[in-house]
Amino acid sequence: MIEVKNLNKYFGQLHALKDINLTVNNGEIVCLIGPSGSGKSTLCRCIHGLETPDSGEIWIDGVKMDRKNKAQFAAQRKKMGFVFQHFNLFNNKTVLENCTLAQISVLKKTPAEAEKTAMEYLAKVGLAEKRDSFPSKLSGGQKQRVAIARALCMNPEMMLFDEPTSALDPEMIKEVLDVMVDLGRQGMTMVVVTHEMGFARKVGDRVVFLADGQIVEQNTSEEFFNHPQSERAKDFLSKVFYD
Repeated sequence: MIEVKNLNKYFGQLHALKDINLTVNNGEIVCLIGPSGSGKSTLCRCIHGLETPDSGEIWIDGVKMDRKNKAQFAAQRKKMGFVFQHFNLFNNKTVLENCTLAQISVLKKTPAEAEKTAMEYLAKVGLAEKRDSFPSKLSGGQKQRVAIARALCMNPEMMLFDEPTSALDPEMIKEVLDVMVDLGRQGMTMVVVTHEMGFARKVGDRVVFLADGQIVEQNTSEEFFNHPQSERAKDFLSKVFYD
């Protein structure tokens, strides 16, 4: 379970997150949507510890994320896999090496153990045959699927996705979303920052709509898309679906 309590984040004079309160239950898929600059990615990065909140608290499975307790903070972060918008693969490493590096250095697995796990997850995302390829030889969709496999290799309890399809060509988006749908069916807890309204509508258990650094509205996916309550959400959806 993820609990965000009274979270605030500033970038200079910009109040990027304003008193955010959010709970994500185990096995739940929560989609963060909203206009650009609304704070979606910042919230996701704060949850994972990539950004430091200015005030407020984040709790993972009932334990507060406390940067002063470095061992505990690191242990909490290990529970969360993170998939970036721009893949963040090591270009000088093969696909297999990208998936084994952290297993060996962080989880202290042997190379053989790490390779076995890597190949299991590369097979799951349909890329076992690309094990010896370098990222430069992969399509955008393939790179993102490798990034998902790499995150899964760390055996996370939950996955955070920061706009995982926004850097992809339209024909590559489906192959990445299919992997995410499969993860959801397996019961993975997921927080997904996305502009893919179809994914949010069909796969998300709950939609959280942000604007101007605040949670404006949240509801089940069905209720949010069929019966938005706030004028801000209604305006957003009218532009998304009818412009």
